[in-house]
Amino acid sequence: MAEPKAVTWKKKIVSPKDVLEHVEPGMSIFVGTGMAEPRTLVKHLMASDQLNLQDLEMIQLISLGDTLSIDARYSHKYRLKTFYSGWIANAAVREGRVDLIPSRFSRIPWLFKTGAIRIDMAFVQITPFDESGYASLGVGVDVARHAMEHATVVVGEINEQVPWTLGDTLVRAEEFDHLVMATEPPIYLERWPVNEVYDKLASHVASVVTDGSCISFSIGPLYDALALHLNRKKHLGIHTPFFT
Repeated sequence: MAEPKAVTWKKKIVSPKDVLEHVEPGMSIFVGTGMAEPRTLVKHLMASDQLNLQDLEMIQLISLGDTLSIDARYSHKYRLKTFYSGWIANAAVREGRVDLIPSRFSRIPWLFKTGAIRIDMAFVQITPFDESGYASLGVGVDVARHAMEHATVVVGEINEQVPWTLGDTLVRAEEFDHLVMATEPPIYLERWPVNEVYDKLASHVASVVTDGSCISFSIGPLYDALALHLNRKKHLGIHTPFFT
């Protein structure tokens, strides 16, 4: 008789230190995007003095600089390669401490598939598994699934505070080589305050958006205000690198 799936995935749970022992110098490691950064794994990598953690490439779609530091003192351990410099890594890119990969987000799966960007290990954040042996990628679906498909070693960080999201987010326990239990909460960013000026601007913009429109969205006080003014619109299409 087959073992219950819950028992099967629990056998894959190891410590972050055990995971890092599988890392070899020069490896390329994908790390979950932004809010989906597996902070427990990354914090252990940052703090560890294991000799095998050298000359690594850390691949991250968007870095918020929360746990995966871009400080120069870690340059012997790893180099961050990102597809979006944003407000965090912009200065480091200009100074040559972080590599900005020029690519449309939609082409990243192809870069992984062809090996143009090699993925040796993937560190992703997930929800706890349900009784059927499935977990959700939560807030970081983007290219995480593609990184998992092409990585030699896949590690999931189980975080009970990660929301279960629907859509193409489900992953099976069998897709992971190792699992670790999170001891850190997910990254949380305070929303930008919306003042009267932004609210009026958003109101004017929303007035010319018709049902069925396709709009480009981003983050910030204008977009937070705009989202409130669009709440009665219908059938909108949204193009955005990130959405909340």
